[in-house]
Amino acid sequence: MCKFPYPAPPRPRLLLMLCALVPLLLSSCGGGDAAKRKSFLEGLHKEIGIATLDDLISEMGPPHQSVETPEGIWYTWRKVNSGGAVSGGVSVGFFGVGMTTPTETGEELNCLIDRNTGRLRDYKYREW
Repeated sequence: MCKFPYPAPPRPRLLLMLCALVPLLLSSCGGGDAAKRKSFLEGLHKEIGIATLDDLISEMGPPHQSVETPEGIWYTWRKVNSGGAVSGGVSVGFFGVGMTTPTETGEELNCLIDRNTGRLRDYKYREW
């Protein structure tokens, strides 16, 4: 007689694999961060002449910097991701010890708000 209430004994590896893969699969259904960013930038292009600074702040939070120019005010939003490397440090990796170089990636969105209308006039986006 089988001591498990199910017809077949549970397979720990299969259960572990399913517990790891199902959340990963569900989280990637939206297309990930790159797809969301592309969708947001395409939407932002359609909002030129319509969106106001308040709309942008409600979507992305307060800007990190603003610069006044003759045509309007450039507002900057930044998102910086440190690569986990320590400047001048030593990394103990899977295959041994090695020196790491500091890596930093990020994105920056600059939006020009027209001085006269208070609406989005132009934007620039860059990744590094």
